[in-house]
Amino acid sequence: MKKTVLSFLLLVAFLSLFVWISDASAIEYEIMPVNPAMITPFILLLLAIALVPFISAHWWGEKYPLVSFGLGAIAVIYYFFILHNGPRMLGTALEYFSFIALIGSLFVVSGGIHIRIKGRSTPLANVMLLAIGAVISNLLGTTGASMVLIRPYIRTNKYRISGYHIVFFIFIVSNIGGMLTPIGDPPLFLGYLKGVPFFWVIGRMWLIWLLAVSAVLLAFYIIDRYNYKKMPAELEHEVEEEGEHPAVQGLHNVIFLLVII
Repeated sequence: MKKTVLSFLLLVAFLSLFVWISDASAIEYEIMPVNPAMITPFILLLLAIALVPFISAHWWGEKYPLVSFGLGAIAVIYYFFILHNGPRMLGTALEYFSFIALIGSLFVVSGGIHIRIKGRSTPLANVMLLAIGAVISNLLGTTGASMVLIRPYIRTNKYRISGYHIVFFIFIVSNIGGMLTPIGDPPLFLGYLKGVPFFWVIGRMWLIWLLAVSAVLLAFYIIDRYNYKKMPAELEHEVEEEGEHPAVQGLHNVIFLLVII
């Protein structure tokens, strides 16, 4: 009973938020010049993310929300009390909500799809899997494609998984692959919200995308082939014989993906 009531309240809250956003999206605001020094909080946040965990990981693990909100509050105070341009902050917040709603929903729904692949952990098989990931990154988003493929990718290579496998997966599936559509690349999605046509990028960038993905896949194949040949004969036999029964769990989540897209 409690779960039903909670679900109902969440649904009402979501619908109310949707209606509010629909009304608030019509807000007009003036774009005012901003002091260049206001980039400082952003730079400090990037430096903190990059350096503080190495200095004091325990402190950063406890305090990073305070640091993030504190630096973000500087920008909020500046826009509200110095520029007196609160509507600009509201408009930006709505754009961010639209962006994070897309990314978050793709992450959650794609995480419910579990794929088991029947195949061998060969360099060519890995290249094919990464190439497929690069394509579907433009349909599910880089986050969604990564959630769907990272588990079968790791399981397929479980006898010889190495750091470079993960690095190239991040390069191809989580980054480069999604550069053709607003769904695949967050900055492109923000551009789409600003009025850039959905297929504008793919019509002009597909060749660059193909060259970039092919170059990184070639580099991966050379490295993976080199390490594959160095495997002991016994381990190579296990890799060649290894293969799961192909299966897909959570297939109903595809319906939600289609709704989101």
